[in-house]
Amino acid sequence: MEASVNFFARRLAKFSSSGLSFLLRLGSLAGKFGLSIYMARYLSLDDLGLYGLIFSVSMVAVTFYGGRIDYDLARQIVMMNKQESYCLLRDQSVFLTVNYMLTVPLLVLGQDLFRGSFGLLSLTSLICWLESYSNFLFVNTNFLGKPILANVAFFVRSGLWSIMVIVAGMALPSVRTLWFVLVFWLAGTGLSIVLNLWFLDVQYWPGTRSTAIDWGRIRVALRRSLPIWIGSIGLVGGSYLDRFVLDAFLNLKAVGLATFYTSFAGAVVTLMSSSILNVAAPALVSNAERGHVSAYNKELTHAGFSVAALGGVLCGAISISIPYLASAMHKPEIGENVLALWLLMAATLVRLMAETAFFGLYSRHKDREIWMGNGIFLFASLLLNLILVPLLGLTGLGLSSIVASVILLALRQGGLRSLQA
Repeated sequence: MEASVNFFARRLAKFSSSGLSFLLRLGSLAGKFGLSIYMARYLSLDDLGLYGLIFSVSMVAVTFYGGRIDYDLARQIVMMNKQESYCLLRDQSVFLTVNYMLTVPLLVLGQDLFRGSFGLLSLTSLICWLESYSNFLFVNTNFLGKPILANVAFFVRSGLWSIMVIVAGMALPSVRTLWFVLVFWLAGTGLSIVLNLWFLDVQYWPGTRSTAIDWGRIRVALRRSLPIWIGSIGLVGGSYLDRFVLDAFLNLKAVGLATFYTSFAGAVVTLMSSSILNVAAPALVSNAERGHVSAYNKELTHAGFSVAALGGVLCGAISISIPYLASAMHKPEIGENVLALWLLMAATLVRLMAETAFFGLYSRHKDREIWMGNGIFLFASLLLNLILVPLLGLTGLGLSSIVASVILLALRQGGLRSLQA
């Protein structure tokens, strides 16, 4: 009897954690959806396109900085005691800060990308650094078994500032500018870092004088994560470099339309990954490390069904509602390219299944399958966009996204099947 009670108590606790994380992510999703609609309504499509390029750069930066050492070290932190985890968090934070400082000279080289505006370049650089560090904190907070707190910080980073921009813009027409959006983005990310550091007991982290930084562990993690880092750049590049292809072959307005569509697609992937897959990740890693095959398979199957069901509902709702929103926002261009939206939503559903397979491979240390698949995904996505975008415009973007996502899913599923064989 007692064993049954304990079992149901554990399941209820797990459901509560996943449910609260999902609600927090849903709040972030609502904020992002609202911001996309607000910007499409009150800003020009050119401004929305420039925002899309900056957003793409920030997503690449999150992957670029740090060499993805969190990929290897997050699996280790699951099994550490508090003092060991504090040392590891401190070491990674110092390493990331060094990364940010070393890339300062590279900023001048990227000035042309920002239309020659050094102010915009500087603001974008700050956003990239803070987004990178806040993502590092999110990953570690989640793997330390605090998914609810991780998602509270993420809501501040993603949803809260977006809602504040919308409220301010509705009340004061004078602040309906791209600069206002970017400044609030920077402030929201900075506040989330402060909050997340508090969740991680930063006051108990050792100083560099009292406890030396374990640079040897950082070097080992870098060596192990190098192919994953390259593959991760491939994955994020395949997801965001299409904006630059659109800018090169079409115009900034086309980038704005793509940014509007893909903001919904990206929000759905982030919601499902962080509220369901990231919550399941510690259990997947723990069961894989301990050899609990049955529990591992059950956890991965449950996560996959949840992601497919909820993701399918969201993608369907977005596909149906956006054409009506286009009319309400007096932006006919959005409705005229609805086929591209539908194709991107279909690609998003495929991508969700591929993300589930990623967590299955990651927990089993099947890194080679992951980074090779990501590299092929980048090659396929970039090649298809270079061929199809000049021919079909935004529809070519949607077709490229579907084909590249199917390739990624097939490669990752192939890796999972080889594990079961």
